[in-house]
Amino acid sequence: MQTTQTFQQPAAQQAVYTQQPVAVREEKNAGVALILSFFFTGSGQVYNGEMGKGIGVLIGTVIGSMIFFIPGLLVFLYGLYDAYTTAQKMNKGEIPSKPTSMGAVIAFIIVEIVVALLFLFVVMAMIMGSSSPYYYY
Repeated sequence: MQTTQTFQQPAAQQAVYTQQPVAVREEKNAGVALILSFFFTGSGQVYNGEMGKGIGVLIGTVIGSMIFFIPGLLVFLYGLYDAYTTAQKMNKGEIPSKPTSMGAVIAFIIVEIVVALLFLFVVMAMIMGSSSPYYYY
């Protein structure tokens, strides 16, 4: 009688490491946020991922400038300060970083330019329409 013995090698114990998801934080360039806000009011906030705040700064600057120059200037300066410091705080982790959508920034700038051109066109049409000479007989 012949018996066959089979020996199984003990399975090597391998350490199982589960990789935890790492939160990738997108670095914001505070200088870019400042320059965007300087040339296109509110776009620095949009660059920082704060679309609502960018729209608010834009509307506040326009309305403030229409009422009187100083309030509009103050909102504009606040927008510059806020865009720069918010980017820095996001980089330091003091406030949650929001993703930057360059498409949203570009769309915001295009809409801002189109609205400004339409406003300029309406103002020029009003000026040209009211400059007709009056004849007194």
